[in-house]
Amino acid sequence: MSIKAVEMKNIAIINAINLSDYAFKKLHDNKSSVDFVKNFATSLSDIEKTVFLLSKSSQAGKGYDTVIKEKWTVFELLNEIKEKSTGYDNIFYFYADCALLDKGITQRMYENHLKYFADYTFADGYPYGLSPEILKTPVIDPLLKLIKEEKAAEPQRDTLFELIKKDINSFDLETEISTVDLRILRATLAADSKRNFLLLSNLASHNAFDEQTVVKVLQEKGEILRTLPRYFLIQTVEGCAQVCSYCPYPKVKGDILGKKAEMKFEDFNLILDKIKDYCEDAVIGISLWGEPSLHSQVYKMIERVCDIPGFDLVIETAGLGWDIEALRSLGKNAYARCRWIVSLDAVSEKMYESLRGQGFREALAFTDNLLKLFKNNVYVQAVRMRQNEDELEKFYKQWKETAAQIIIQKYDYFSGFLPQQKVTDLSPLKRFPCWHLKRDMCVTIDGNVPLCKEDLKGTHSLGNILSDELSVVWNKAKEVYLKHLKEQYPDMCSECDEYYTFNF
Repeated sequence: MSIKAVEMKNIAIINAINLSDYAFKKLHDNKSSVDFVKNFATSLSDIEKTVFLLSKSSQAGKGYDTVIKEKWTVFELLNEIKEKSTGYDNIFYFYADCALLDKGITQRMYENHLKYFADYTFADGYPYGLSPEILKTPVIDPLLKLIKEEKAAEPQRDTLFELIKKDINSFDLETEISTVDLRILRATLAADSKRNFLLLSNLASHNAFDEQTVVKVLQEKGEILRTLPRYFLIQTVEGCAQVCSYCPYPKVKGDILGKKAEMKFEDFNLILDKIKDYCEDAVIGISLWGEPSLHSQVYKMIERVCDIPGFDLVIETAGLGWDIEALRSLGKNAYARCRWIVSLDAVSEKMYESLRGQGFREALAFTDNLLKLFKNNVYVQAVRMRQNEDELEKFYKQWKETAAQIIIQKYDYFSGFLPQQKVTDLSPLKRFPCWHLKRDMCVTIDGNVPLCKEDLKGTHSLGNILSDELSVVWNKAKEVYLKHLKEQYPDMCSECDEYYTFNF
């Protein structure tokens, strides 16, 4: 029986929950991302109804059937999809800010969805935002049964696929695979932030409105991917609680034990304000070259970062010198938006002391307290190197039994500044432009901005974040990034093997 002979009755469900203002900002030809998505919805095969899911009354849903809830949960999302799709054969599900949803990819997905009687069809290898998800309507019931601890959680863009993964063998999946795997670019083609809207605008300026052109431009015009910095790693303290054997900081500064200096809270606050004005959202780290627990106002800093909408906080620490009662007194935003990385590096106290010095038992006790307070936002970390390689399997197994998440970090020899102690070479076969030049910004205690973390002595300064415009500082690194695109790697970049490591 031919596919065309099968009469289908389908529904399009468009997620417009908590849309960013950028979804309504004009993108091209006086059309917003929402306008592009509405046009896309009219192109879908066998669609008899289109529904918008909204968190408030909005122009996005004008003229369409809408479901409005002030607060959505994963359970409510699935329940509403079930209710609205009753009587329909298939569901096309996508977000209202994905301006570049492609008709060609979608049609191929739909034809294979029918041909192979799939329960769920998705695309893989493409940047996010080029394709919808297609579901057979009866699939919603088993998905509802898979909802457990995330029942009250806020829906995410990957909610449906994450639920399916819980019992993936129970579903018939069909995948539309890109001929070119662009996942490594980590590009998000959705107008959900200033950063991603700039990327959409860059693509629009190259008339990239279809699959082939988008893929071509992303491959050939790498400069458009460098929009705004995402991760700011700030030195708030000069001084540490330990002298780690694999850290270059003591070799640069000499005696680092104990607090030598700290960033003024007023300066820290000014930096945050500048980041907010320029980027609007960001991940803030407060652990560049120093132990943040030594700062006299660290708890105030934590709350300040976490109280800024769109900001998240990362604290990398030895787990020494913290006041547990002060952590218990933090506001609710801190518990939700602060992630902790406790550097342990070993299972045995003997190995720990050889790598880090004293403090093993205090660090373990601190980690235990963190897990009680911050639950899933706690990571334990070990740097993989020759000295501790024999303990890493045990490290992993031991912490796997707890609620902690695990990071096995590659060894960094800082472009030859330290002896090479890595166990294996994880670098890609073909080098690509540095992630850190594309996404990160480091700030030292005096506000100076080095080219990157590898620039230990600040010999490649981009300016000072306290006195210079952030846009000027950020754009100064573009020249080096453009050289990377041409496979030209100046001085310390040529010896660096951190270019492929990704933070945020």
